[in-house]
Amino acid sequence: MSRIILGTGKCAEVPYFFEKTYVNLYSLEELCYCLVENVELIDQEIVSDKLARWLDEQCGLPTLAHALYALINQRGSASAFAGMILEYAGLYPKEMISHVETVIRNSAGLNPFERLKTKADYMLQNGRYMLALNRYNELLSRLPGGERELRGKVLHNRGVVNARLFLFERAQEDFFSAYQQNGGIESLKLFLTAHRMLDKEEDYVAFLAGHPEWHDVSLKVERMVEQTAGEYEMTDENRMLFTLRVCKEDGGSTVGNAAPYYEEIEKLTSALKDEYRECMKG
Repeated sequence: MSRIILGTGKCAEVPYFFEKTYVNLYSLEELCYCLVENVELIDQEIVSDKLARWLDEQCGLPTLAHALYALINQRGSASAFAGMILEYAGLYPKEMISHVETVIRNSAGLNPFERLKTKADYMLQNGRYMLALNRYNELLSRLPGGERELRGKVLHNRGVVNARLFLFERAQEDFFSAYQQNGGIESLKLFLTAHRMLDKEEDYVAFLAGHPEWHDVSLKVERMVEQTAGEYEMTDENRMLFTLRVCKEDGGSTVGNAAPYYEEIEKLTSALKDEYRECMKG
């Protein structure tokens, strides 16, 4: 049985653009959801007159807004600001609100570079690849030379972005650079994976022959590739493609042509194109 959530205040006519997650919010409940689900991104920037004024004028919540104004004047913390909003809405139990406040307080100890990486990682995890790529590039251009460990982590994650964009040559360079920075086995494994995706089989084998020290890692790569291939064979997309291919080879359709095959292929490719365009938005 679904739980009914009673709204507090009203739906805003003018949304509040929540820069941390790049979404428009229309209610107190949506704001609370963003705070809880993206707690790692919350910092002192949330303590703003603009947000309090939006809650007052657009959501019809003057009591909450005036309490927030008072907290702003007292130079209150981001954790206290978020906690006050969550407590007023009453959507979450006290344990959850306490958890959110603790995470925000702990995040306050991150340096600017670590915080920027957190934001970029969020974009990566949510499929906003171009936004993530831009932030990783910005971070790498600003990182001091002594930040080897953090640089390695950023290079690794930028490699993940490039791999998901099928830019395997760039991904390969990033993973190898990350491996050079911190010696991470995961970076080396993905470097070899990108190599395998780029090279012909004989070229890849020849490359590995020149690096016997990576033999054990290359075996892990092969197991991972085989497992991924096996998982793909079980997907609905693969089964559909197989069925369509059989229909085409058998004459296409009951009317004796391949039109249904090409129609279904067009549907699949159109969906993939839409998904790709979405992740490329900057």
